Amino acid sequence: MAMGSTEITKELFGGVLDVDGAGFYPGLELLNLVLCSEGAILPSEDSFTLTRYAHDFARRLLQDENLPEIEKRKVLIDASSEDAVRRLLHCLELDVKNVVKVKSWEKTHFFPFTRSLVHWDARFKGGAVNKSISLERRYLRGGGALAFHILRKDSSSERLQKIRDGFISLFPEGESTPLESLASTLRNQGHKDAKPVKDTIEPESKLFNDDLEDLYRDGVMNILSHTELPSVSRIRSIISWTGIWIVIMQNSRSSDALGQKREGLIFDCAGVHGQLRRASQRCLKDAINRVFAAASKVALEQASKAVSKPASKQQLGKVRGSFAATAAAVSLLNSWKGRRHLVMGLDALETLVLACIEAEEEISFERFCMEWLYGKCGFITGRESAQEADLLNNFDASIFEENERRLAEQMKATGLLTVYSDATRMISTGSLR
Repeated sequence: MAMGSTEITKELFGGVLDVDGAGFYPGLELLNLVLCSEGAILPSEDSFTLTRYAHDFARRLLQDENLPEIEKRKVLIDASSEDAVRRLLHCLELDVKNVVKVKSWEKTHFFPFTRSLVHWDARFKGGAVNKSISLERRYLRGGGALAFHILRKDSSSERLQKIRDGFISLFPEGESTPLESLASTLRNQGHKDAKPVKDTIEPESKLFNDDLEDLYRDGVMNILSHTELPSVSRIRSIISWTGIWIVIMQNSRSSDALGQKREGLIFDCAGVHGQLRRASQRCLKDAINRVFAAASKVALEQASKAVSKPASKQQLGKVRGSFAATAAAVSLLNSWKGRRHLVMGLDALETLVLACIEAEEEISFERFCMEWLYGKCGFITGRESAQEADLLNNFDASIFEENERRLAEQMKATGLLTVYSDATRMISTGSLR
């Protein structure tokens, strides 16, 4: 039997990273596992159970015209209340920008802005007569399970406790906000596990015990520490950081698997230099090809051990596709299709700042660019990082100076950067409060 994409990514990256489960789905899956696990948050034990909720009533209310009237009237008193709730749910819906056709209810997911909005993948099974709801993995394929595994298996007990406390603060037990009450009522009308079940994917995740895993843990810890910010900002950033980290990790571990030096990613933040734009396009193409080459190498190595037959191009394509799809979703690409290059969208910038510094901290713009963006994340934006990456032999240094200046202007406009003097520019989250 030929090796599938899931086996390749588990060997190469430590978990299941599939194109169908790319983008925001790993972050959603992570929060599902955090909030639905029985007992302690982020249990350290090898075995744990969870109760999965489908939230199928609310999701069908949005997208399924065949939802029976009698089911709706059990919860919603009339057409007016139904319309009001539907409009509210649309505001909570996960925006999937690469969907061409009209979404089905099975592809409709909610951002978990409150505890009772978390839900699992679900679909109909059986025929027209015996049709029922089945809880399964369709889009939440395992990227979040890898993130969950990395967090709960942290060797630093102090950091692990800070992350646990952060999640408890973010999703307090017994919360009684109007949104939580509505979400709880709607979720109770849907399907859920009759009894807690064991997850089949998370225990198979593999730890590398490297700097990349510590990078993810530190980012999550820092984001959760910002209790001065609205919970919505922290929840969005946790989901976005999970996707951004997966991009960083895939790029780095692909180089490691090929026995190559880890290559940085060139970002065009200015949008005015054709040479930089083309370099960013080539860099993105090289990174995608690097992921494909690493996946191909792993598949051939496994085949040579008689574990399986060589993987098909379709399975290898799923591994490659997950990288670009995730980068696009977390606003690290200029578009989903066409001639793409690496950029830093506003959502990505806010997330990177929250993941970089703890609450009430500041860091100079120069350190943010060099020590965090380049040193930790491998993102090339300015002259110093370009020099470290040995790019200035082929580029005029002024191009990267302009690129960094435009990045600073963008961050200043969004309130992430404060200019105290010509020599003092500080990154902080003060304006987000």
